[in-house]
Amino acid sequence: MATAAASSAVLKAILPPKTTKVPRTSNTTVCVPVVYGSIAFWLGKKAYEYQTHRWTLYVRGPKGEDLSYAISKVAFHLHPSFAQPIREITSPPFEVTETGWGEFEANIRIFFKDETEKCQTVKHAIRLYPAGTNSTNTNSLEPVVSEVYDEVVFTNPTELFYSQLTSSSACDPSTVLPNDLDQHWPVISDAADVGNLVRAQEFIDKELASVKDRLLRANCELSQVVQASSGSSSQ
Repeated sequence: MATAAASSAVLKAILPPKTTKVPRTSNTTVCVPVVYGSIAFWLGKKAYEYQTHRWTLYVRGPKGEDLSYAISKVAFHLHPSFAQPIREITSPPFEVTETGWGEFEANIRIFFKDETEKCQTVKHAIRLYPAGTNSTNTNSLEPVVSEVYDEVVFTNPTELFYSQLTSSSACDPSTVLPNDLDQHWPVISDAADVGNLVRAQEFIDKELASVKDRLLRANCELSQVVQASSGSSSQ
């Protein structure tokens, strides 16, 4: 009997523990819109050489909504020159603020309330200077915002996670978190997207017209040169 009991104990130790199958939804997708990006402020001419800017790297809702109904934590992987380059934020606002002098690309890992869902990893380049400028032109008092709108799609989530994603609190637009940076964030909406597309098209049209004008003048000058050359040859 002792031998049998010992054999049974060994067998239990070898066999993997039974796992309970978590019920999942079927033919279901849930979309969670997120925005990740950075905002940088120039600290002025009296700032230290290696602390010219204060910047914040963040993950937020498109309208500043509380995303903690879906996100459990965000891990920000900064440049290795920073003390504690990996910062884990487990409650909103999901953001990290630092000072520095150089631009670099950071990794952002987003973890979800349901641990069976794979975390999402994105890269983001922290911008300190306005587009089209360099480090010698730092006298801009306007903050530099660089961000990306994205949508995380969950396919057939677990029933528990589905209820969390579709709960009334998750869908309530009033769950906007106060943030000192929200006054600088771009407006994300269909109307804003259309406006951006219109402005982009106007810019392209203007550039095309300028190129056509330069080509026309170049052709005229070329024709004049050819005619002058032909006249000289005939003489």
